Amino acid sequence: MKRSGLILGVALASLLAGCAAEPDEYPLSRKQAYDKLLSARIASSGDGPFFRLRTTITGNGGSEVTYDALGDMAHRVCHMHLTELEPELTKVKVTCEGGGAGEGAAAGMAHNMIRNRVIELVDATLKDRPFNPELAGGSTAYRWPSDGVDGSFAGAAGKALKQDAEMHRDIAEAEQAASEAQAEVPSDYGDSAAGSEPSPE
Repeated sequence: MKRSGLILGVALASLLAGCAAEPDEYPLSRKQAYDKLLSARIASSGDGPFFRLRTTITGNGGSEVTYDALGDMAHRVCHMHLTELEPELTKVKVTCEGGGAGEGAAAGMAHNMIRNRVIELVDATLKDRPFNPELAGGSTAYRWPSDGVDGSFAGAAGKALKQDAEMHRDIAEAEQAASEAQAEVPSDYGDSAAGSEPSPE
């Protein structure tokens, strides 16, 4: 009985230990994580992390790696911030900025889509596996902490309605200003020379 209880306790402890790490924490030293992310292979293709944008990789020497993706109609920059929690445990924080032409109210959705893809790239790179386009849709990223950007459909719809209301307000204000300016012009402005004597030949 005691032996069974001991085995159960060890198994439970092992299970809890395995679940202790957060999804953005990796059993690597910060240098190991940095070197892996700095040497990541980022394909410029329809299935790549940044799709067809041309990507360059830079680092600050040990705690941050930056992926800078540029194209004719878009520019995305994502930073991987590395924090050493223990000698062999590193936390990765992913932040992204930039955008693409014509995103408008859907900018938040586009932002989250790219960040999700980069998180899949980070996870694949640090676990020595290939980047998986199917997991890049959010399966890898869903357990990671949010960066605070609202990428929901409801958020995009709300922004679109707000932008539409602002556009109609601006048009109404412009029309009112034009109407007021026209009202201030004297109606007999064109007859101001009436009654004057003709100039000599």
